[in-house]
Amino acid sequence: MEKKKPTLEQIQEYLKKYNPLDLEGAKVALFSDHNHLHYRVEKDNRLYCLRIINPASYRAGEWLTIPEEYTILKHLEPSGLGPKAYYVDPERFVLPLMIQEFVAGAVCFKDLGVLSEKHLVTAAYAIAEINSQKITPEIFPYREGFTRYSYLSSVRTWRERLIVIKKYDRPDVVEWVEKIEKIVDRAEEKLKTFEPLLAKAPRCFNFDGAHVGNTYWKDNKVIFLDWQKVSYGDPAFTLARFLTSIEPSGEVTDAAKDIMLKAYLKKREVPGFVGLLNQRLFERQAADLVWVVWHYVNEQKTKPVEKATTVAQRFQRVERML
Repeated sequence: MEKKKPTLEQIQEYLKKYNPLDLEGAKVALFSDHNHLHYRVEKDNRLYCLRIINPASYRAGEWLTIPEEYTILKHLEPSGLGPKAYYVDPERFVLPLMIQEFVAGAVCFKDLGVLSEKHLVTAAYAIAEINSQKITPEIFPYREGFTRYSYLSSVRTWRERLIVIKKYDRPDVVEWVEKIEKIVDRAEEKLKTFEPLLAKAPRCFNFDGAHVGNTYWKDNKVIFLDWQKVSYGDPAFTLARFLTSIEPSGEVTDAAKDIMLKAYLKKREVPGFVGLLNQRLFERQAADLVWVVWHYVNEQKTKPVEKATTVAQRFQRVERML
């Protein structure tokens, strides 16, 4: 049976029955309804965020489970890179839930609109600290597909997504799929030439959700939210992920790249990092080209794909990079 989103009444009944963190009788309000459901929980001037995977999201099976995410946040707690995790319950509610810090007083990308050099530098410092976390596969069992030791694992994901896109039998989508398939073939050959440098690179912990939408600035530091996707491997992955998220079209400016690269290397030296970053930026641009159409199809949008997405700009960019 398909699981439905919990009601506010169900959450309040849960808090009454189990009283986690002495929250019986707390005020509860839904404030974010996307891939995860976020509820504001308030009592006696204490404020928390209750987090649940949205069962209605088509991506619900992709991420860490709530207990796994709780484990990651506990590992990160001394660093302050993520919200504090206070409580997790994997089975007594209709869906696994976690109660975490409600991050207040921070500035997000939507508030800023444009990132200053200072914002970019502090984000790069935080990414360097993420990559320095000793959350190895011996400590945390990374899911299959989230150990980034080869670029070719990404290519397999792209091809799987193209199969899904092809089922959306509409002329404009089919036309773009045919174009993208040719690009993917060429991108795969280019990525094969990148493998030797990646094979020699030191492996590290990565936050796959390190895009500007999950980045908050507070007291000259950065805190990242939504830790549902982490991986282990390529030391350039997290920085590349952030850089490709700054502009809506995925364009990475030389200025932003130079600022963040310099700041990152100031905090963390990695042999061959400039080359690794350039390689991963190409891989991410190709990945996002496929992703925007795959996401469009899964969202079942009806507006022409070229008008509803940035596929045209992304296609032109990847073609230039080839």
